[in-house]
Amino acid sequence: MIGATERPGSVGRAIMENLIQRFRGKIYPVNIRRDTVLGLKCYRSVKEIPDEVDLAVVAVPAPTVLQVAEECGEKGVKALLVISAGFKEVGGEGAERERKLVEIVRRFGMRMIGPNCLGIYDPYSGLDTIFNPSDRQGKPGPGDVAFISQSGALGAALLDWFTEEGIGLSKFVSYGNAADVDESDLIEYLAEDPRTRVIAAYIEGVKNGRRFLNAVSEAVARGKRVVILKAGRTARGVQAAESHTGSLAGNYSVFLGALKQVGAIVVEDLNDLLLCIKALQAPSTLRGRRIAIVTNGGGAGVMATDALETMGMEIATLDQSTVEELRKVLPPAASTRNPIDVLGDAPAERYEKALEIVARDPNVDGIMVIALLQSPALDPDKFVEVMERAKSFGKPMVFAAPGGEYAARVLTRVQSLGIPSFRDPTQAARALKYLYQASQVRVRRTRF
Repeated sequence: MIGATERPGSVGRAIMENLIQRFRGKIYPVNIRRDTVLGLKCYRSVKEIPDEVDLAVVAVPAPTVLQVAEECGEKGVKALLVISAGFKEVGGEGAERERKLVEIVRRFGMRMIGPNCLGIYDPYSGLDTIFNPSDRQGKPGPGDVAFISQSGALGAALLDWFTEEGIGLSKFVSYGNAADVDESDLIEYLAEDPRTRVIAAYIEGVKNGRRFLNAVSEAVARGKRVVILKAGRTARGVQAAESHTGSLAGNYSVFLGALKQVGAIVVEDLNDLLLCIKALQAPSTLRGRRIAIVTNGGGAGVMATDALETMGMEIATLDQSTVEELRKVLPPAASTRNPIDVLGDAPAERYEKALEIVARDPNVDGIMVIALLQSPALDPDKFVEVMERAKSFGKPMVFAAPGGEYAARVLTRVQSLGIPSFRDPTQAARALKYLYQASQVRVRRTRF
């Protein structure tokens, strides 16, 4: 850790604290002015470290980075992660500094992430170079979603949301200016990573469009779900991307068409990125558009119906045998036509009977379960148990529970079962749309 320090509020101290707390490998602080950092022996140069060094994390002022990189190359360091800003994104002298940095990296056969980035968070190995304070920054637990982000700030915000939603990560990489390792390298790596099932990316610009599309195509062919949020869609957005990470954002409509051709799911904003990732947590695939709605609130069922049809999904027409079975187990006032309204006094057991019957219907591809949990008849523990058993009924499900803190607690529990869960039926409808879209991806290697 080059730039390690004990100075409160500094990047060097925050990264050291993260590494000491989480990382399961060896840590070597480097600072020319210190003998120890947070109880560890500190070296004046990376060249003084007696052991081999796999990764050097660099957080020193930009003018010093070139000298540090040279020393790392002479030491035989395999890779650099340059947190420091002040390179291509500022233009002029910064752009020249970045060019020289890349020349050093390549001359010594190293690889580099950055500069101008947050770096890496890996819940499995404990590698954590995110320098935001721990009381302000969420750190998700282990999972199967990899998230790469050209923007460190947006990446940090998404980490907070992942933590709140209980979405586990395999890897998080903020790669900044992508002077060496870029989005194509990362997707190629994640396509082969056994811990990664979903690859999500926030991208401002692509260095090599052909290579990037081939990388996405290969990842999809290997069974990965690839979700892309592309910034820089307008002329002014392109200018903003250039000033942020020095990226050339390119023509969005061409990029969009090519991404869809290789099987990526393209989303329009951060909310949809998170929603799509949550949807893809579902263990089963939605093969068709026909959706059944089971709810204890008629208004919520109407809202869900509108949302599904607006998004190009279909409200399933239930088989007559299904309707007759529902009539036998539901009260006379209940609606046995889709949406199925089990009524506001429904206990968890009534939900279970309705779900089991609906799941057997050959006309139903997926189910949206809506629960107004404020009802005194609905015991939350029993309802969660019903939802867990309903996973074995054989149809993909999403869950919606409008409300506040009480509903949110149950939503978290249901989400932990692998059932995508949302506060709003409209969000649940959008999740079903993404699940269906993912099922329509044809696994084939498209080369550009």
